Amino acid sequence: MPALLALFAAAIWGSTDFVGGSAAKRLGSAAVLLLSTSFALPVLLVVAVLSGDLRVEGGVIGWAVLAGITGSLGITCLYQGLSTGVMGVVAPISGTAVIVPVVVGVLSGDELSSVQGVALVVAIVGIVLTGGPQVRAFRTGGHRPVLWALAAAVLIGFTFVSLAEGAAVSTATTISVQRIVYVLVTLAVVLLARQVARPTRAELLPLAVIGAGDLTANALFAVASREGELAVVAVLASLYPVATVLLARRVHAERLQRLQIVGVVAAIAGVAGVVAG
Repeated sequence: MPALLALFAAAIWGSTDFVGGSAAKRLGSAAVLLLSTSFALPVLLVVAVLSGDLRVEGGVIGWAVLAGITGSLGITCLYQGLSTGVMGVVAPISGTAVIVPVVVGVLSGDELSSVQGVALVVAIVGIVLTGGPQVRAFRTGGHRPVLWALAAAVLIGFTFVSLAEGAAVSTATTISVQRIVYVLVTLAVVLLARQVARPTRAELLPLAVIGAGDLTANALFAVASREGELAVVAVLASLYPVATVLLARRVHAERLQRLQIVGVVAAIAGVAGVVAG
């Protein structure tokens, strides 16, 4: 079950990242995250209260705040990279976020079978290969999208760890506090960056979808990490770039080259190996 939840989280994250990156082209990355989170926050707080799982404890609050800071900045960086660069390159680079929780999980005592160990390596290699051949496309857009993607990878990696630690005590508290921090941090970024574009009526639905999707994916990952091993769950969740790349191919006609196809196949094979192991 944890593996399945992590895969669902990956599919939702990858889809919402595509929508978010597309919306950020006009509204700005921080503005998209602020607006989408604001849509979902009231519903989340009501559900959290009704769940009876809210706990005001120093440990869980601390991890939730950290998840909110790293998550909001990480997604903002990701949307910035997706909106200014080639999605087929930016998304896979951000997928290397898996390295952070895998290292933390193993250092914390998670035990992996030999099959899972090999499968994890294959999945990580697949994530990297997915964006390899299109690096040349950045010649026209500069090096900044790559830097945004790398920054997103580091920040999202620590978000995975923070969500897992907080969810071990209370999933509802972790997600609720994280989202409140999301709003505060992104509001500050919007004001500093002066991203004041107003969404049109046609953009309201995509923003709501982004908010609901990202919230759902975070909750699924939090539950999965509580029930399963962090190293495994994090790798499966980090397959989200596959969904982004495929949507970019379908909607924006970004073509997958041979090396990317090998990467996608390797990623899928890695998933199968992790589940089988």
